[in-house]
Amino acid sequence: MYDPAIVADVAARQAAWEALVREGLAAAGVPAGAGRTQSGLPLRPLYTPADVGDHDYLADLGFPGEFPFTRGVRPTGYHTKEWTRRQVVGLGTAEETNARLRYLFARGQTGFSVCGMGYTNYDSDSEHAEGFVGRGGVWLDTLADVETLFDGLDMRAITINQIGSSIPVFAMILALAERRGIPWAELRGTIQNWVEPGGAGPERRGNGGVDILEFCTRRMPRWNSASISVRNTRDQGCTAPQEVAFGCFQGVYTLGAGVARGLDPDRVAARLSFFLSAENDFLEEVAKYRAMRRLWARLVRERFGATDPRACMLRFHVQTSALALTRQQPLNNVARAAIHALAAALGGAQSMSVNSFDEVLATPTRAAATLSLRTQQIVAYETGVTKVLDPLGGAFCIEALTDQIEAAARDLLAKLEAQPDRDAFALMQELTREEAYRRQRAIDAGEIKVVGVNCFADAADEADGAPRVEPLRYDPAWRDKQVRRLEATRRARNPRQAADARGRLGAAYRARENIVLPMLEAVKASLSIGEIARVREEALGEPFRPTTWNFGR
Repeated sequence: MYDPAIVADVAARQAAWEALVREGLAAAGVPAGAGRTQSGLPLRPLYTPADVGDHDYLADLGFPGEFPFTRGVRPTGYHTKEWTRRQVVGLGTAEETNARLRYLFARGQTGFSVCGMGYTNYDSDSEHAEGFVGRGGVWLDTLADVETLFDGLDMRAITINQIGSSIPVFAMILALAERRGIPWAELRGTIQNWVEPGGAGPERRGNGGVDILEFCTRRMPRWNSASISVRNTRDQGCTAPQEVAFGCFQGVYTLGAGVARGLDPDRVAARLSFFLSAENDFLEEVAKYRAMRRLWARLVRERFGATDPRACMLRFHVQTSALALTRQQPLNNVARAAIHALAAALGGAQSMSVNSFDEVLATPTRAAATLSLRTQQIVAYETGVTKVLDPLGGAFCIEALTDQIEAAARDLLAKLEAQPDRDAFALMQELTREEAYRRQRAIDAGEIKVVGVNCFADAADEADGAPRVEPLRYDPAWRDKQVRRLEATRRARNPRQAADARGRLGAAYRARENIVLPMLEAVKASLSIGEIARVREEALGEPFRPTTWNFGR
């Protein structure tokens, strides 16, 4: 990208300059070197053209909307479409969550994203659900709950993000659209679906993740049939390069499973999205998004021969880090989340959720949720960062970090792909645990500074008039109300229709058919999520496993 003679001259002068810097640091008793990123990547004290001199601009960076999409997936960037403001909501029963959603939409939220606790495979009247109904997410038992959840919301006008890959909840969304006269092909949204190794294998029927891929690819052209979630893995402790590598590994595995089912890779990849994190190390996070866009584009073209440019575009939602939030001095989390949001915007996110400052204590209060939405709006309308596409692109430091992250992710991806499928997924978990331990040890030792925790942690702050944070309290009445609704639904449903739907669902499981349409029939007959889980258990002979994320896999 630069004249080699100029790069050589800069490199020589940079070496001389760095020698002077080292002398100055030594005289001041400061260790030489700029240190490392949060993920452990080495940093230089100053970056110059010598650090990116071998770049081929068109091959490595290009223009927004053009392969390899390093600088963004749309040529017009945020000028024509800003990121979706998609604050996560989920509390109490469907009524409480619907009220919070309508409140936020009235204040500028533009996307629907609900954290649901109906994915546990228990019904609200189960003894195992006591104390959990409405805690950490809205509880959903039947289609009636989803009807209440969407009351007053136009399913045509909003994009719907289904957190978790529950096929029953997905079927309930389809059933509600039917009742409202909305063709499935008009629905816009995402299901947090991906494919993991299963006993039936991705090439055969009986894998719920692939069933969703197949159904959406054939019938829902505007719906993202998979959202590869590595944001939660990042919150468990993995590094930025690991987040990229893990996401690309799962993305390739999911795309490969769709192709094995007979689907066109261009069509599947064009509706595949990712769910990423935003952490404290600002420069590393911006570079991470750019590196992952480039790596994913190259992988899809290299591995699957994609010809449609849309198939090579990495489209992603960002939820800011929960791991970075602290219970101590929780108002500091407002600043942390704002920095995370700015990094996501500069990195070109298509959708964003900013964690509330009190989320580390409990489900966010309405005031805290509003402040998180306002944080997104301030980033969008007051900072000016939306006026220029990829504004940090071309900065020597950002380009060098982008290269480092892509290279580290490629190396790790090769190691994962050298393992048998199940071993690769186990290795991701092992590496994440190791990094989580490393990070906590570094915090405990004071090597990683956390304001209010291991530095500037003055216990007198509270007495000196620091604002008191009052978290949202759990209401045990939520369960009573939910159980009454479930009992009323069971009394009102047609017993014959429910029995027939239960029988057909069990037969579909045993035959390893695509389960989506039989599931649709089951939820329309008002079978509950717990009842559906028992049908699957009986049909497949698998032990019942309560779970938040993996129902139907």
